[in-house]
Amino acid sequence: MIRLLKTTEERFWYWFSKNSDKYLHFENNQDHLFQELKVELEKIDSNLTFEFSPILENGTREFVISADGIKSSFPTVINLVKYAPILKDWRIIAFRQPHKEVTQISFQGLNIDLKDIFFCYIKDNGKIGLELHIKDFYESPAWTGISFVLLDTLLGEYNAEMCLSWIEKKLLIKDDASSLTPITDLPKIIEEYNLELNN
Repeated sequence: MIRLLKTTEERFWYWFSKNSDKYLHFENNQDHLFQELKVELEKIDSNLTFEFSPILENGTREFVISADGIKSSFPTVINLVKYAPILKDWRIIAFRQPHKEVTQISFQGLNIDLKDIFFCYIKDNGKIGLELHIKDFYESPAWTGISFVLLDTLLGEYNAEMCLSWIEKKLLIKDDASSLTPITDLPKIIEEYNLELNN
């Protein structure tokens, strides 16, 4: 007896499983395949987006499903990945992950070096309130955008949204740097605070 695919998630994974070999080598037809995948994800939630890793040494690829930082769609991502089948050439991942190797961020013509960013923080009802001190900072949409890219890159999409309560940005005053914390220490501080909350 043929089992009907009852949920939207099951239908998506059935479609992806049938096409997984094409996506393993998506470079052969990237524009068409990416547009097709976008359409299929939007059937579930219009906020969903995706990333693929390069082919790894063991011949597999990572398929990251993201809510693009939109908190209201986080449960959709979690649920979709929960339904994912085991595919031999794929590792399915919920949310964009931290990138510890990154030292510089570029966004809309701005370039920042992580060594030029410091912070102070307060513990705020189970989250972290963050004051960023950034070299050459000034108020603009581009600086707001690059700040979110920075936190997404450092913490990963889920923690950047769920572990921070508020973010303020200030111009870094050189003499203040010695009393502030380098931005690269932020993941460790959040990890330690989460452990403290869970004990």
